[in-house]
Amino acid sequence: MYRIALCDDEQIFSEEQEKICQNILKKLNIKYSLDVFKSSTEFLNAFLKQQKRFDLMLLDIVMDKPDGMELAHIIRQSDGDCSIVFITANPDFALQGYDVRALHYLIKPVNPLILEKLIRSDYNSRFKNSVITFETKGQKHRIFANDIVCLETTGRKVTIYLTEMELYYPGKLTQLLDELPKDQFVRCHQAFAININKIREITRQDAISLNGKKIPVSRTYVKNVQMAFMKHLRGTH
Repeated sequence: MYRIALCDDEQIFSEEQEKICQNILKKLNIKYSLDVFKSSTEFLNAFLKQQKRFDLMLLDIVMDKPDGMELAHIIRQSDGDCSIVFITANPDFALQGYDVRALHYLIKPVNPLILEKLIRSDYNSRFKNSVITFETKGQKHRIFANDIVCLETTGRKVTIYLTEMELYYPGKLTQLLDELPKDQFVRCHQAFAININKIREITRQDAISLNGKKIPVSRTYVKNVQMAFMKHLRGTH
């Protein structure tokens, strides 16, 4: 599921952008969710209090406080993985997006062809060739790597912790890691591996994921986890 948030406090532009996004996503045959927010405070309520997470965020820059740029800084404090695209009537804001690693700037009114290219590229980078399929007890499973929080060896199988459920892989942790993107998953314990995109913070003993789950980090792997986490925060993974 490709999750998109659109935040623009100008109703005319918001409705237009919503229709453009829907047309593009249907054209590209992408399974998606699209949440539209009429203000930055409405978005923050969903992001901070409800802890909703998105893959792509389309943010108007000129809004009542916090404006789109301030909103992006708040987002980056807990989410280094989402793609941020600013929408603005003024191109002079472009240089300010460096600190929040903005993917692109779109000038109002939004050009559908440019947005389509952005969505296709962002979606492919997240999901293309990042799908694993396996079968347990006669039931086939197909899951996106980006939906995995962490992996845990439990007996002769691996528990796959997803955002909202758990699945069981009939094999070894090393075998499963071979099927997943190597720059996205890191071994953090003899029995655990974590999706580096899901880490919120690292303590001396745990890696804490965005959904609050604590994953043990052993001394053997702590340096590798810390290096991978810092690389992720810098956006160089």
